[in-house]
Amino acid sequence: MKISASLVLVLTFILSSLAAAQAATPTRGLLITRVNSQQWQLRLVTPSGVLHFSGVVESDQAMTAVQGYRLEAADSAKLLTPTSLGATFTVRAGGTDGVDFTVASSARLCLRETGASTVPLYLGDSLQDAVAVTAPVPLAGTDACDDDTPPPPPPRKFHAGQWIVMGRDADSQGLMTDAIKPGVTGIVKRYSWRALEPAQGTYDFSELASDLDWAAANGMRLIAMIEDKTFIMERPDPAYLDEYTPRNRAGGYTMVRWAPTVVTRFNALVQALGAKFDGNKNFEGIATQETALSLDSATLNAFGYTPEKYRDAYINVLTAATVSLPTSRVFWFMNFLVGGQNYIADIASAVAGKGVVLGGPDVWPDNKSLESKAYPFYTQFFGKMPLFGQVENVCYSEPHMTSGYSAKYWTMPELFDFARTSLHVNYMFWVRVTRPNPAGAYDWDDALPVIAANPTFTP
Repeated sequence: MKISASLVLVLTFILSSLAAAQAATPTRGLLITRVNSQQWQLRLVTPSGVLHFSGVVESDQAMTAVQGYRLEAADSAKLLTPTSLGATFTVRAGGTDGVDFTVASSARLCLRETGASTVPLYLGDSLQDAVAVTAPVPLAGTDACDDDTPPPPPPRKFHAGQWIVMGRDADSQGLMTDAIKPGVTGIVKRYSWRALEPAQGTYDFSELASDLDWAAANGMRLIAMIEDKTFIMERPDPAYLDEYTPRNRAGGYTMVRWAPTVVTRFNALVQALGAKFDGNKNFEGIATQETALSLDSATLNAFGYTPEKYRDAYINVLTAATVSLPTSRVFWFMNFLVGGQNYIADIASAVAGKGVVLGGPDVWPDNKSLESKAYPFYTQFFGKMPLFGQVENVCYSEPHMTSGYSAKYWTMPELFDFARTSLHVNYMFWVRVTRPNPAGAYDWDDALPVIAANPTFTP
């Protein structure tokens, strides 16, 4: 069969056009897809090599239903504020990382890159039919990325996973080193306010600085719990605040957290801590102590306690702490609030999305008081702010109160599953209990296999 010269030219043109089209089809980059009027998704893909992306989606309306897609330990996708979604992905050959979120159809959205990467960006349902774009990208609303838009807040640290809590008598770095086991992300350590501020306005952060040097050398991260309540005959307060620190029913002392002077001085302490340590990558943040005061009625009355004063004081100090620690976290230990348990929800609502992590000192499934008064807040604020739970000494020896279990006590896998599925925790704290009490119960050694098997997890 003889083919004419003109037909050869046509076939050559078609084949070359197809080859050019195929060559132009993108195979790697960040694909931005509007699934429907309210749902969006980001997907980072590459057929070869390694690809990195770091960016922020800004909105003028609150974003909800944020869900990571195939994220690994080094990846993150979370709300920095109710209207700002931060994402950091690293994807390897053949992999896909991403995030889904929902926002009102009328929202104005802008995607900005926050890293030094030059990832190809595409808008469309698939890479085959996508349109190449350049950051900043107005996803919805042509003026969404105007220069007048305030810059996104710096991303906060978020190293969710398994953390070890050092006991009150286990503060040496030798014991901290012993706590480094497979699956452990970091250490929670207590620091007395009295030691951190030996005189008014004079701060001694040498121990914390040394511990952060240790953390850097050992690949660990550190959460500093500031003690303002004790359970032994040891004062937690700076001497100049002794008048605000009465004895409590637990055998120690509790500072009058609702007193304006205490609020002001606590804020000053955290501001000084933030100025020195917020930029330290091994410093995850600070933790408060439980909201339970352990003070009798006469003492509460003597110091003018009202649940409203206590609520407002917590909103004040937690909000101020997130400002003083713009890239770190504030772990708020909540359980009971005398005379106003419902005010815990008011406090959480006021600080949700600002860098506060809500949680409590007991993963204790059969405790009726916690079940009715504290645990409902985990469900109420799941998805609105990160959550944590702490396995305390008593939790290692908690008997099953219902039938159907093979073991007398709640096992460590059972406690972990309860914390993850019922309390929806992102961070899991384990107090380092080295000996079962009573015999036949569990200790830290029983928790280690659970920690090793679940270095990261989703609630």
